[in-house]
Amino acid sequence: MSWEDRLDKELRFHLEQHVADLIAEGHTPREARRIARIELGGAEQVKEGCRDARPTRWLHDLRQDFQYALRTLARKPGFAAVALLTLALGCGATTVMFTVINGVLLRPLAYAHPERLLRLQEKTVQATRFGNLWAFAYPNYLDCQREAHSVSMAAFRFSVGTASAHGEAQYVSGREISAGLFSLLATPLERGREFRPDEDQPGGPPALILSHHLWQSLFAGDPAALGKPLTVDGKPYTVVGIAPASFRLEGEEPDVYLPLGQDSSPNLKNRNRHPGITVYARLHDGVSPAAAQAELSLIGRQLAVQYPDSNKDRSFVADPLRPEVGDVGSMLWLLLGAVSLVLLIACVNVASLLLARAVSRERELAMRVALGASRGRLVRQCLTESAVLGLSGGLLGVVLAAVGIRPFLALWPGTLPRAEEVHIDWRVLLFAVAASLVSGLLFGLAPAWRAPVRNVEQALRAGGRTITGGARRLHAAFVVSEIGLAVVLLVAAGTLGRTMLRLSALNPGMDCHNVLISRIALSPAALTKPAQTRAAWDDVLEHARRIPGVQFAAAVDTVPMREGYNELSYWTSAALPPAKEQPSALATSATPDYLNVMAIPLLHGRFFNDHDRLASQPVVVIDDVLAQQAFGAQNAVGQRLWLPPESSPFASDPNTAVPVQVVGVVGHVRHWGLAGDDQAAVRAQLYYPFAQVADPLVHRWSDLMSVVVRTNAAPLSLVDPLRKELRSATGGASGDQALYEVRTMEQLVSDSLARQRFLLLLFGIFAGLALTLACIGIYGVMAYLTSRRVPEIGVRLALGATAGEVVWMVLRQSLWMILGGVAVGTLAALAAARTLERLVEGVRPTDLSTWAIPTLVLVAAALLASLLPARRASRIDPLTALRQE
Repeated sequence: MSWEDRLDKELRFHLEQHVADLIAEGHTPREARRIARIELGGAEQVKEGCRDARPTRWLHDLRQDFQYALRTLARKPGFAAVALLTLALGCGATTVMFTVINGVLLRPLAYAHPERLLRLQEKTVQATRFGNLWAFAYPNYLDCQREAHSVSMAAFRFSVGTASAHGEAQYVSGREISAGLFSLLATPLERGREFRPDEDQPGGPPALILSHHLWQSLFAGDPAALGKPLTVDGKPYTVVGIAPASFRLEGEEPDVYLPLGQDSSPNLKNRNRHPGITVYARLHDGVSPAAAQAELSLIGRQLAVQYPDSNKDRSFVADPLRPEVGDVGSMLWLLLGAVSLVLLIACVNVASLLLARAVSRERELAMRVALGASRGRLVRQCLTESAVLGLSGGLLGVVLAAVGIRPFLALWPGTLPRAEEVHIDWRVLLFAVAASLVSGLLFGLAPAWRAPVRNVEQALRAGGRTITGGARRLHAAFVVSEIGLAVVLLVAAGTLGRTMLRLSALNPGMDCHNVLISRIALSPAALTKPAQTRAAWDDVLEHARRIPGVQFAAAVDTVPMREGYNELSYWTSAALPPAKEQPSALATSATPDYLNVMAIPLLHGRFFNDHDRLASQPVVVIDDVLAQQAFGAQNAVGQRLWLPPESSPFASDPNTAVPVQVVGVVGHVRHWGLAGDDQAAVRAQLYYPFAQVADPLVHRWSDLMSVVVRTNAAPLSLVDPLRKELRSATGGASGDQALYEVRTMEQLVSDSLARQRFLLLLFGIFAGLALTLACIGIYGVMAYLTSRRVPEIGVRLALGATAGEVVWMVLRQSLWMILGGVAVGTLAALAAARTLERLVEGVRPTDLSTWAIPTLVLVAAALLASLLPARRASRIDPLTALRQE
């Protein structure tokens, strides 16, 4: 038996019981039944009171409201389709951006219990121009690992080289890792084992762990790869493990993992050196981060006493391990803010549509009030309808987001950190639901506020044929909001467009056409002695010049607009000031033909040549920026600069500044990119011969060098000939040299503007959507307002008004709303432009044209959207209009 049946039965029981009592008092049966019904009240009212007393009544009402909302939307399929599509576009774009933010910035690291992982660094009391946080010195790491009891530690450092399993070498990126790194990160290997402690020692067994990708590439995923040999940088190793496919270190998947303890580099044995050692730690059970930090500080003080020359004023700090995402966070939040404006415009649009429907439904709502519905009941009904619309639009938006997320990632400039972790999960779905409900609340408040709880009789008589001043003002507020938000996005897109035009016209300081750049991993046999390394580079360049189509070939350590740079301090006399007061310059080591390859203009003097060797006077060539900073109006050629001994690449007394002679002045190259060079902290540049690099540094410098060639043919067409030719250069008999990271200079120049180009594309799309939605919104509002003024317009026409006067009357009403939106939007656009200046390289303060042109486009489009309702109003038949009254 249902609850309603039980309620009917109970009411009949009470009624019959009361009738029996009245009969017992002497009333006739007919009279007793009449009195009992009067005293009990209306049966339906009593039932309604009982229903209200139920604690689950709100669920029943919600179900009814939900069903009514669906029926209402089904009766207006056109309205529902427009509203759903508008919301789906706004919610879908917002969901795409949040999906990326969730995967890149919010998702925890893909390790077990990431909240217990720490990143350790060395910290100096005295900060330099590079800050006071440093990578670990390897001996300090070993001491901390041995002495710490609150945490477990593991370390790794970046390395590159060549690997060969079948006789032909290929470039591989690698990490030298300490034993226990995979255990520390609670990541079991896919196959095999990690390094044993005896393998993480000098002279230990040469073991190696393969990445899943390289395992598939070299061994086709054969499980028998375990135990097989693999030659890395000319040294044979035995494969002991295969890393899982999902494993990343600092967002990258290295190709090979080698034992860190077997690295015999002198830098790893020196406490004064910081050779890029990254240290991770995991808190032991029951240990707090503060306790671990206290223990590390104690170890730092003990080492400072034990090794005062290297560790004085040096301590160790532990910070929570967070994803390495670079500077993309600000860009992602900027895009989320922009796309949220599109969603707001969509909400305002739908709110305007719902308000128009609410006015047309005034008689229905007034009838509900007349029958006893409270304001709260009407508000709940309206909000339920808007929530249904919002959730439906949000659901469709999630579908659009699932389809659009991959194309969005493909458009991202460069490599997006943690891109492999970007996908729709429960956080994204929760965000989508919350955004949909909030959107529904935003555009549902207007019709709820319009519910007619007063003047019910007037509302019943008017039947929705008139519009009150309050409703008109609310419609105007919607139009102003839409126009204002659209102005913000249009001005932002205009600012980025103007920025792109200006930056694209800048002179990069060199001829970027027909220049090919490639890193090269030399044969390990060529790196055993400095003299052999120098000879190997000479041989590489000689082989490169033999290739048909190559005009000039050179080697250089830092290429403009590509990752990597080296700073050197300098002074104009031997009496060096304190390190903090010494100016810096970007230092580039190159071979003599570098100027010809890059076509950098020589302004004065000469570039270095084959006579500038290790035994000759150290020479440098400087750019015009450094010449102006160091020597002012004087001729810089023949002048001297002094370099601090600790940072000089030349052989020198470690206690004496190194004098170098300026032999030439060249034009400035926009090393930091077309957009970023003007704002760079260090712009001055100097060049020095690779042939004069001190012997102890030649190996390290060789790891950094790239081959650059100028061609008289399409550069990329020479990649294969260059790869084959350089494989046969010095050491190539064993096939253990490889080219990698092959790019053209034009690609690097284009990539330097990739972020600005990407932002311009997205803001252009957002601005186009905003302009379209704003025009649709103002058209809808003006069409609705005009339809409500039909009788008034009929009277005006009957009294002699012309069609042009009616058109101007409607356009004037529209123009005031548009200008109000422009005024509000201009203030917000100024704040948005300042945000772009702060977050996007190359953006300058917004000028009048950047603001005026998009605004005029918006005003013209909005007036055009208002023209159709105005023309329709001017063609009204006065007699028909008057009859509507």
